[in-house]
Amino acid sequence: MKKVLSLVVAAAALLSMLTACGGGASSAAESTASAGSTSQAASATEENGEAIVLRLASNHTEDFVTSLATNRFAELVEEKTNGSVKVECYYNAVLGEEKATIEQAQFGGIDLIRVNISPLAEFVDDYNAILFPYIFTSSEHYWKVLDSEEVGKAMLHSQEMLDNGLYGLCFYDNGTRNFFFTEAEVHNPSDMANLAIRVQESNLMLGMVRAMGANPTSMAASELYSALQTGVVNGAENNLPWYLSMSLNEVAPMITMDEHNRSADLLVISKATMDKLTDEQMAAIQEAADESSLYQRELWAESEKESREECIEKGCTIIDLTDEERQQFMDAVKELNATEGEKYSDIFEKIEAMK
Repeated sequence: MKKVLSLVVAAAALLSMLTACGGGASSAAESTASAGSTSQAASATEENGEAIVLRLASNHTEDFVTSLATNRFAELVEEKTNGSVKVECYYNAVLGEEKATIEQAQFGGIDLIRVNISPLAEFVDDYNAILFPYIFTSSEHYWKVLDSEEVGKAMLHSQEMLDNGLYGLCFYDNGTRNFFFTEAEVHNPSDMANLAIRVQESNLMLGMVRAMGANPTSMAASELYSALQTGVVNGAENNLPWYLSMSLNEVAPMITMDEHNRSADLLVISKATMDKLTDEQMAAIQEAADESSLYQRELWAESEKESREECIEKGCTIIDLTDEERQQFMDAVKELNATEGEKYSDIFEKIEAMK
């Protein structure tokens, strides 16, 4: 992708990257200054007839399904804005892991982020409602909820998002999340007793694994392969395409298809960045995001099917639970859903009504 940057924009981008490596009060002040410089630089480039260049951060590999979608998003943005806005995509967590990129986007240090819903829920609480285990009956039910004005779009554009300096553009499919283990053959929660399981930085996910009798631990995705290989953890959970993209079949070949939740990724723009764009540019970016979402869902459906076949070819053991076995997992988290989910009862009612 062509990089059309003025010296001022380059300086602002450098400042924001240096800020991400710092900490404390002085770091926060530098972050704010960097965001302001970026905004001023963008205005200057627009006045000079040069393109505004936005940075998009993702911790996924460059060839992952969502990365193909964000590449498509970038192409569409340039096309729909007649070249006045361009998006540069950075993969493999080069701009930071997910939580760090969320924090940078809050002040405009990063313009756009592809982030999983789980770490985002630590900043915007309502997202936790759609992360509760076993509340969706099918993929069709899930997307009916996420595409709805009452739930999905209301969350993307909520006041809580704006208060956090963020604005949701669209959801990407992240499939069903399942457990995988180094050695254990897991058919029910009792088989997970006392196993160390890696989860994302999410209080809900930590609580879910505890309810199943295992010991949850949070760590960065980049550390997981080594942790599984050395026995620091005995298992983890995620979707099959991601599992293969991280080569985890080499160290954790036992897969239990419990489908404990249906996860989503989000494409999010910094409010600081959004505020420096014209209404026409923002409308084009939203349109590009919506089109990239539909594109990504098609790719995902194909990728999930191919990933299962590839897992089998690579010698993984895939355990498809019986209805009785899956019910045991659902029973294990009933109390969690009832107690922790009480505050989201209105959202749960809307989800239930869309079955």
